Amino acid sequence: MKHQTRQIFTALLLAAFTHTIQAQTGDCKFADADALKMYLKPGKRTTPLIMAHQGGTEDGFPGNSMATFARTYSKVPCVLLEIDVRPTADSLLVISHDDDLALKTNGKGLLSKKKWKEVSKLRLKDPYGSMTEHPIPTFQEVLNWSAGKNLVLIVDKKPETSIARTIQLLQGTGNLYKSVLICYSLKEAQLAHKLAPQLMLAVGFNSPEHIDAVEQSGLPFEQLVALTPRELQDAPFYQRIHDLNVASSLGTNGNVDTLQTTESRPLYQKIRDSGGPDIICTDNPILVQSIFYKKD
Repeated sequence: MKHQTRQIFTALLLAAFTHTIQAQTGDCKFADADALKMYLKPGKRTTPLIMAHQGGTEDGFPGNSMATFARTYSKVPCVLLEIDVRPTADSLLVISHDDDLALKTNGKGLLSKKKWKEVSKLRLKDPYGSMTEHPIPTFQEVLNWSAGKNLVLIVDKKPETSIARTIQLLQGTGNLYKSVLICYSLKEAQLAHKLAPQLMLAVGFNSPEHIDAVEQSGLPFEQLVALTPRELQDAPFYQRIHDLNVASSLGTNGNVDTLQTTESRPLYQKIRDSGGPDIICTDNPILVQSIFYKKD
């Protein structure tokens, strides 16, 4: 009965956003692995793609919630939706940025030590620490919602999360060809590539030495996204990445995103106009969308 109530609540919540959903870009449909590779290919656009960190946390919406995912999807065409995947104590994969429940929910202790029966009763805090009515979603719930939608999933599989299980769920829900899997080491990326040879992967390109290591890893460059430092780098840094046919992503979460709009706006514009990063990862995807695509 409780499970049915949860399903009904989620359905009603998502339905509330349906009337605001805008038409997505026509080229944001990925029937096979090559389609996503071509979409993310560097040098194709003058304005960076927008990646919504935790789905976005603007206007009091909690990160990693179904309500936030639906809202961002409705306002940012072909959004790259970043989600965090962690296991509960009974091995159910759920969406949570942190293992410490006290940071983002009304719970205590570690998510990895709690069973889903307990976790499902928790509610998320908004960016200001206030409680909301929004629960922690399961990975399956998000994947079911995502299937058929014009978006890209950026799956931040935390180190303790099974790569094999994550890939299995992406495949089983029809989301594999619209997903990029974040890997915390080249060893993880090599394993993921072995399990799903066509899957796009995101790995660290934080220094020239890291780029050297990627070049020697045997990973296919055309299936990689480079996670670069949060500070804007010199043009040659990005050019070296682009020469490998790899798209680069810069994160503004935790720095530029925390500033007042009057301060952050010129910094977002500087990133847009730099010609370096192909993707901007931000907690403020709707704001960045309005800056990048301002109507004259």
